[in-house]
Amino acid sequence: MWIPVIAPAFFSIVALIQMGRFLFDFLMPAELFLVFLVGAILLLFVSIRTKHYVKQIGFGLLLAVILLFGGQGIAVISGLASGEREFGDWVTVLVMVMILLYIFAIIEIEIFGFYLLRKMNSNSSADTERK
Repeated sequence: MWIPVIAPAFFSIVALIQMGRFLFDFLMPAELFLVFLVGAILLLFVSIRTKHYVKQIGFGLLLAVILLFGGQGIAVISGLASGEREFGDWVTVLVMVMILLYIFAIIEIEIFGFYLLRKMNSNSSADTERK
């Protein structure tokens, strides 16, 4: 799940070491959407089974999908994706904000996934202590 968030930072550090320039690909989390989607669906399945953090993970997943596809749709419809519209106006800002919010939605899901893991571990350790 953390791959879409950690990968850009890792490759930025590698580029800094190799080329001496800091290059950060902020679109990489969007490019790694399928990796995120598989992990988020599995996490949602576990949260539904355990009945913990279902709303938070489900809402985060829905929000991430809407923000990513909404941003891409706006870019395509407005001509920003094809180059018809010049980069740097209000549509560019809107698309960038939607991608940034998509990344925050990924982080939110990952944080609640960590909380879910802690909750499951605390419940399992409490069960073993009772036996």
